[in-house]
Amino acid sequence: MQSTNRGEYLRAVLAVFVVGLALLIGFRVSSAARTDVGPAPQQDVIRLETRINQLEQRLYTIESGLRNLEQQSRLPGVASRGGGNEDVTQLRLEVQALQRRLIEDECGLAKLDERTLSAPVRDARRKSGENRSDPCRLNAETPLRLPDRR
Repeated sequence: MQSTNRGEYLRAVLAVFVVGLALLIGFRVSSAARTDVGPAPQQDVIRLETRINQLEQRLYTIESGLRNLEQQSRLPGVASRGGGNEDVTQLRLEVQALQRRLIEDECGLAKLDERTLSAPVRDARRKSGENRSDPCRLNAETPLRLPDRR
């Protein structure tokens, strides 16, 4: 029964990761689609590229962690351990931590996306109220927070 629960959690974690990856791709596609709206604003391309690379590295770290969890669940010694509830609790905490990191990464991408818009497009979005529902886009000029590495 433990391996069934672990399999369900791994599927849930994998689903969260796939959704996050799909959102990442969606942000990139929407960002690329908006570039033909007006002239490109002056921006620090190197700084933006560095931040995007940092976010991609964080997503890669999450993916590696998911792979490790999946491999550990397949080991024969893991299923016979007596930890049961402790393992489930630990997995829940790790999934929650991954979900928080994914939300932070998505917010960072939204901020970067908003910053790269041309001034007329950004003003039009503000006037139409598109940003009111997304606090990340509303506060796009606030600095990105990268967590401390553990």
